[in-house]
Amino acid sequence: MIKSKLPVKWYYTIIILFAAFTFSNEYAVSQEKDRQKSWETDITGWRINDYQPYIQAMKDLSKLSQEYSEIVLKLAIDEYSSGLDKLEDMEAEVARLEEKNKNKKNLNEKWYWQEVDRKNQEKRQIRMLKQEAKTRSITYFVLAINHLDEIQSKPVLESRELANFKVRLYQVYVSTQYDLQNYFSCIPILERYILLNNETQKDLWAYKYLTNCYAFMEAVSKKSRSISEEKVIYYKQLKNKYLLMAAEVQYGIESPEYRHMQDIVGRDERRTERLNNFR
Repeated sequence: MIKSKLPVKWYYTIIILFAAFTFSNEYAVSQEKDRQKSWETDITGWRINDYQPYIQAMKDLSKLSQEYSEIVLKLAIDEYSSGLDKLEDMEAEVARLEEKNKNKKNLNEKWYWQEVDRKNQEKRQIRMLKQEAKTRSITYFVLAINHLDEIQSKPVLESRELANFKVRLYQVYVSTQYDLQNYFSCIPILERYILLNNETQKDLWAYKYLTNCYAFMEAVSKKSRSISEEKVIYYKQLKNKYLLMAAEVQYGIESPEYRHMQDIVGRDERRTERLNNFR
């Protein structure tokens, strides 16, 4: 009888297949046990991937977490940076245009009025460039401020990073809005700015901007028939209040400049009283 011999590699193959089959059976049993244990201990019937609470109070709870507030702060900083990029690009382009216009040879200009017309056109071009960039940057600054208003986590609200960022954001927002002559929009942010800390309470520029914004509101109110006299007086009093505060911060309360400003404010207030008595 002749015995057939299998090649050695076949024996190894059979052994590997047998081991793999045994491991597969043991793994399947283990998985079944895990599933049974999970069924006994966990609630797996809920499908909550698309769950959205109907009650607003439940939605707002997540906003109290520090993690949420840190994410929102990062979004605000990103919007602020985008707004600054628009302003910086504009300033670089204005510098380039001014240098180009300065070195440009205008040999075709024979008359003085041609030179005047060209310079006025160049000024209009730069003015439009500035206005467009500032208008676009305001969009980003407003988004940043709105993000900050969402922050509710106490550790984030009390952080030095947020305090410093608010100062920079409010400053660039106000100065840009003011350049666009959006004076009314500056007022609420300026009043927030002054209350930030002891340094902002002594910031001369905040009072300069506030004084001029309220002066504008007073002037506009006087021309409007739909605005009451009480509102006009309200704007006048705030204008005078911040006018005195600007003089106090810049010159000191004992200075001749401050006393001179007191006289101006006093005359303005007395003029209003006389008009009211006359009416």
